[in-house]
Amino acid sequence: MSNITNGRMGAASLVFGGVSLGHTSGGVTFHYEPNSNDITFDQYGTTPVDKILSGENVQIVANLAEPVLAQLNQAIPGGDYALGASGERLGLGRDAGYSLRADAKQLVLHPVEKSSTDLSEDVVIYKAVVADTVELNYEVDNQRVYEVTFQALVDETYGTGRRLGHIGYTNIS
Repeated sequence: MSNITNGRMGAASLVFGGVSLGHTSGGVTFHYEPNSNDITFDQYGTTPVDKILSGENVQIVANLAEPVLAQLNQAIPGGDYALGASGERLGLGRDAGYSLRADAKQLVLHPVEKSSTDLSEDVVIYKAVVADTVELNYEVDNQRVYEVTFQALVDETYGTGRRLGHIGYTNIS
């Protein structure tokens, strides 16, 4: 049944591997894309009689607004981050064949208007990796914001229907 109080607005916080990704500017977007194949019979031509799920793609795209090295380290998989007495450095460039799964971490999107104990709208990706280009703009009249796309990887410790993540409370009895 419809209910006008079900409308939602507002920003979200992001925590990746237990580390806050800081402020956002321009929002955070959750994408769910099912992939399927059509089942057809000659008698019906190209009209599908069924669709069979062949995979699912879950992504979270975030516009992060704190381009400091500690935050960029979370966005650049395989980066070589070092913090020393003289400063910090984020190295770039891994050898081909590096498994991004080694950098997969839990990603939690939490609406900021909800209390920290209200997990009813949290999006939890069990194993997320950065899966797309990270660009830093250096412009005189624009804030430096960088877009990061997180891709969900399969986690076999969960059963079918929940191998990528969940929305809402973790443990439901």
